[in-house]
Amino acid sequence: MRGAARAGVQVPRPELRTSILLFLGLAIAFGGLHSVLADADWWWAGTGIIFLVFGTALAVRTVLRSRSAGTIAAALVAIAAITLGFGGQTAFLGVIPTVDTWSRFGQIWTHGQESISQQSIPATAGEGITLILCVTIASIAVAMDAMALWLRAPALAGIPLLLVLIVPNVVDPSLADATFFVPVAIIFLLLIRPRIRRSQATAAFGFGAVAVLGALLLPLALPSVVTTNNTQALGGFLTNGINPMIDLGRNLRQSTAMTALTYTSTNFNGEYLRLTTLDTFVGTEWRPDTVRPITGNDIAKIGAAPGLGARVATAKVTSRVTVANSVGQWLPVPYPATSVTGESGDWFWEPDALSVRSTSADMRGQKYTVKSLVVAPTSNQLKDAPSSSGSPLAQVPAGLDPVVAATAEAVTANAKTDYARAVALQDWFRGGDFTYSEKAPVAQGYDGSGLDVIPTFLSTKAGYCVHFASTMALMARTLGIPSRIVVGFLPGTPSTITGRPDIELFTVSSHDLHAWPELYFAGVGWVRFEPTPGRGIVPNFPAAPVDDPSTPNVDESTAVPTPATTTAPPTTAVPGDANNDPQSTAGSSKSGSTAPLGLLALSLVLLVLLVPAATREVIRRRRFGAIRRGERPATQAWTEIAETARDLGYAVSVASTPRDLAEELEYAAALTGPARDAILLLRAGVEGESFSRAESGEATVDSVQLVLHALRARSSGSQRVRAALLPVTIVDRALAGRLRTS
Repeated sequence: MRGAARAGVQVPRPELRTSILLFLGLAIAFGGLHSVLADADWWWAGTGIIFLVFGTALAVRTVLRSRSAGTIAAALVAIAAITLGFGGQTAFLGVIPTVDTWSRFGQIWTHGQESISQQSIPATAGEGITLILCVTIASIAVAMDAMALWLRAPALAGIPLLLVLIVPNVVDPSLADATFFVPVAIIFLLLIRPRIRRSQATAAFGFGAVAVLGALLLPLALPSVVTTNNTQALGGFLTNGINPMIDLGRNLRQSTAMTALTYTSTNFNGEYLRLTTLDTFVGTEWRPDTVRPITGNDIAKIGAAPGLGARVATAKVTSRVTVANSVGQWLPVPYPATSVTGESGDWFWEPDALSVRSTSADMRGQKYTVKSLVVAPTSNQLKDAPSSSGSPLAQVPAGLDPVVAATAEAVTANAKTDYARAVALQDWFRGGDFTYSEKAPVAQGYDGSGLDVIPTFLSTKAGYCVHFASTMALMARTLGIPSRIVVGFLPGTPSTITGRPDIELFTVSSHDLHAWPELYFAGVGWVRFEPTPGRGIVPNFPAAPVDDPSTPNVDESTAVPTPATTTAPPTTAVPGDANNDPQSTAGSSKSGSTAPLGLLALSLVLLVLLVPAATREVIRRRRFGAIRRGERPATQAWTEIAETARDLGYAVSVASTPRDLAEELEYAAALTGPARDAILLLRAGVEGESFSRAESGEATVDSVQLVLHALRARSSGSQRVRAALLPVTIVDRALAGRLRTS
């Protein structure tokens, strides 16, 4: 066999077999993303890259008989293929990247990131997302080839496979599909099988089966995970990841509120903090405009609010915001903000919406100061606003059910102005016929803001803020009033600061996530309304003040308001709403809640910790069985003692003779009495077995246990824990791709 290989046998069968298993395992794991991505074009593109990587590596190893050359060639071919597919027109010969190619990759990558942040699940994989997938899966394929066929450690290839498999769990635990997990686990077991001695195959595959079943069943068997609002205690493990466009309902349905941010403000009523604005339709869904960095839009000086007239009263407000464990590429700011200072990273302000956005920075951990305005139009100014029905944002999207326009006409039949119509819509939603419910039916796409959801919502009259905001905005458009939806946070829970009567502290939780409509009135600008019953603060637009003739030197009709000096009225309590629970504020906790992501992560941690420990224990038990059966008992006993000593951190050499090792352990562990007698007796036994076929009958399990107990007694607690959970000898075996018991 070896001579034939040197004579030019094409590819050793183990390498061909390993390459095929790697390809199948990664292609199937990649297919598990079907629950988060629509269609299948992305899978064909990624699988093609996977095939090129493993196929190229196999072919190069066939010709050059070099393990490293195969992996390097595979990486180069993957780069060439991606270049040809996404930047061929800018590349040399279509496959060699140039400076222009890398620039184009950057643009496509940025578009892909924006698409990921803006789409709902399942997302459509356009060019940007497909590029991200191809680059990622190519990198994983090259890494797996290097681990399994260059470094000859196929066991390590299971780590990248696991990373691909858990992506749906990270996005949403309900998206996990065991249909993909099980075959990938079987392929992994087949991958490591050649490294296992035939006599130990049963034990190894038994372990594999336990690991697979554990991964599937352990989350179901574990008790509920208790979470708290103390993000420092959580250490970032259970982060409150916020995507402003999607999954708002899921965040609201979290059993335990988590602190999203805190802020102080000179406005004692608090501030609605916007993240982003949705004003256009892509298909049947509300979407924000795709915004790229705008040069010159420095947030230290934000532009004027669109449409805000000089006669509308305003007051200046200063807020200092500290973002906790929330993530996203929008900074929470009041509207209209005039400046933001103290932030880190590159941020810019968006026209019209005045949202503060970044394509590279993150809101998590940001501390910044916002200067903004409280805009206080009078009801007279709103009534007198001329119609803006010609605005693009007053156009009704194609496909809207006629029942929406008919309902809007019926509700506003007695209203004579756009302002009166807006108030009539708001009052109708809050009048008692509609119910706020975060547990409204979420199947068949009802958990969203698409056009097809609106008729169902009007029929069931139950939903949460997204449904109310979207429906009022669309009904306003059928009446010719420009509208948009804002996604952000309610003002939060107020509390006083000792010694600071000039400001109020507000704590904003994940349950304060909210969506509300804004309607446009010429001369006033965008005005917030609150149609969601039991949530938020209904805006108050007083009548215009009248000039007092008794004070001719003061014009009361143009008085400028100041922020209120009393705390905001509490919102109406909603059953099950942690926002109204005093114990849902920062620093408190709520027990008995489940955290699916926590269960998943805990399961993975337990598997990582327990599999090496269980493997080591099985090896130990098999050796004890061999000792009891008299199968070279002294050698089995001596091997177990040597490996246990190494697991515990004793400085022993694998090249030491039994006599040298006995002396090293006797000195290092200060063995005395029965333990010293036992190790000397075992040393004599292993020397006898090494130089003759006679088997020593002096080695017993009790004598081995006596020595092991003495070794552990001289070790620290941390050394014993490490030896039990992550034994060095098992790590060595995994890296070497083998599982031997002796």
